[in-house]
Parts: sequence; structure tokens; C-alpha cells
Amino acid sequence: MSYLKKLTLVDFFCGAGGFSEGFRQFGFDVVYGVDNWGPAVDTFKLNNPGTEVVKTDVTKLDASDVPKADVIIGGPPCTEFSGSKRGGGGDFKKGLILVGRFLYYVHELKPRWWIMENVPRILQALPKRVKLRQIGIDKDGWFEIPKMHVFNSADFGAPQKRLRLLSGFYPNPLQTHAEKPVVALNGQKLEPWVTMRHVVESFPNPLREPKKGKKVKDPNYGRALDETELEDHFGDYSVMTEEEAKRNRNQKTNHAFYGRMKFPDDLDRPSRTVMATQFNASRETMVIEAKKGGKKVYRKPTIRECASLQCYPIDYKFMGANPTTKYKLVGNSVPVKLSLALADAILKEAKSKN
Repeated sequence: MSYLKKLTLVDFFCGAGGFSEGFRQFGFDVVYGVDNWGPAVDTFKLNNPGTEVVKTDVTKLDASDVPKADVIIGGPPCTEFSGSKRGGGGDFKKGLILVGRFLYYVHELKPRWWIMENVPRILQALPKRVKLRQIGIDKDGWFEIPKMHVFNSADFGAPQKRLRLLSGFYPNPLQTHAEKPVVALNGQKLEPWVTMRHVVESFPNPLREPKKGKKVKDPNYGRALDETELEDHFGDYSVMTEEEAKRNRNQKTNHAFYGRMKFPDDLDRPSRTVMATQFNASRETMVIEAKKGGKKVYRKPTIRECASLQCYPIDYKFMGANPTTKYKLVGNSVPVKLSLALADAILKEAKSKN
């Protein structure tokens, strides 16, 4: 473990901390985080008490204010690249401003490894060579992006089928799961994808009161917690009205443009992408059948269930004044299982070079 402490990490656009969490679990020293959203900064600070966390606009932050680190990670906001924004009509030029700023920090701080996370659609806008002047460096030349690869988080043990583009300089993470059990070319047996059911059935019915002395087992890490200590799960906030459920069903099963979706969601597959907004009547919101007072109702996943779909530990705390804020914190995260796989790959490469 003494070697691990030598590997330091800086997290730009740190959000709630999902990207950093996998590295932290592997023993990396998360020395610095930055975000411009208060609830994200508060959440990151709470779960990383030894880390310097700064609330600021990264376009106004000078590289000299940021500590040097072995690894730089970050996920510039992907709103403009999302296919859900106005049917895929986001402003790529606007979205690339923060991408360019992240590349500026990489150029100036020169980490040993760096990873920029975003939605796959950014491939339509981001070339593998960027002029230095385009990222704020006042000289001629080019910034090279050595690797741009799309990964499915379900292939690394996340109970969620979330596709993410990872650009940067890093070793490939080792795939551990596949849609069906299979033996990989290197002889490793790949386990089947973890399903949404594995998460949902690990938690008690959120529409009843928590029971003292009854334990909840973390679906991702196995640790146990008393039901009365489980935050962001119990309560009626996740329940849909009959009208909301009807509208959700109609948008999923009878949409003229985007095609049919299951209602309720198929629990025997990894979940769909956990979204930052969880409106009850929205097509994108996942739906679970539940019981309330002996009656069948429909609900969306709780904040805690969404957090476990994103592979946060069940004792990870989210700071927000309301469920909407907490759903956004969770939905904007990188699945921790993917960052764990990246941390493992970097650690192995570091050891092989020393």
C-alpha cells in the first residue's frame, strides 16, 4: 500500500465523485477536485475529507493553481453532445469550450496518465489532433489525443448499460463481464452482466418504514448497513400517480420517432443509462412495479438504487436540499466500477515500469 500513496490524482468537473471513487478505493491519493456546482462540491468534500476541493469556473482557474499529479481525470459537461438535447441538436462549438479547457490543463500539468470522459457522440466533434491555440496555449503546434475508445460500463461489472467515451493516455481496463458467460482470448472467464434486479432486490421496499436491526447488503461491495442508516431510499417521493404512469407507458410504448421501450423496465438486464433528471412522466425515467399497502403501483428507482446502479457504496452521502438535486448528482456520475477498472490498469502499468 505504500506505493499506492505515491500515485496522486486531480479531478476536474469532479461532480459527486464517482470518477474519483474507483481510484480512491484502489488507494490513489485524490489531492484536488474542482466543480462549479455547490451541491457537487459539498458532496465531494464530505466523501473525500482529505482532499482540497474548489468551487469555481474552470475557465477562470489558472494551471499554476492546480497541484501536479500522476493522473488527471475529468468529465466536461456533456449536455451539448447528448442525443437527448433537442433531439440531438446540441451546440457542439459551445460544448467544446470546456473540453478544450480540460486539454489545456493536461498540456500544462503534464500528468503521467490522463482520462477525459464524455458521451460517445463527442466523436462527431472532437478530432484526434487539436491546435494548441484552440485550447488556450499561445503558440503554434498540436495537442495529440492518443486514444479515444467507447466502453460499456456493464462490461466491468456495473449493473447499468452506460456507454462512455474515454479519451486520453491510459492502459485499457480489463473487461470482466459480458452479455453472456464467455472465455476471452486471454483465457479469462467473463461473468454475465449484472442485472438491474440484483440491485432492486438487494434493497427493501422503499414504500414501507425502515426496520431497526434488519440489514441491507450492498449489491456491489457486500458490506452491510442497518435499514435505519440507509439514506435516500425510504419514502413516497419515488411513487408515480396513475396519470404519470399512464403517460410514461404511452411515451415508452407508442413513440412515433424514438421507438418502443419496455414498461416497466426489464429487471433481468443491466439498467438503461441513469439520467440526471428523473421526472415521473418522462420517457427516459426507469419504471419499477411495486407494492404499496397491498396495491400495485409504479415507481422510479430511489436515489439510493440509482446510486447503486452507478456503483456508489451504499454509505456514500449526497448533499442536496431535495430529491431532484440528488438525482442530478447521481445521474451525472461515472460508474464507479468503470473507474475501478481504470485504476487497476494504471496501477498495474505503474508497477511494471518500476
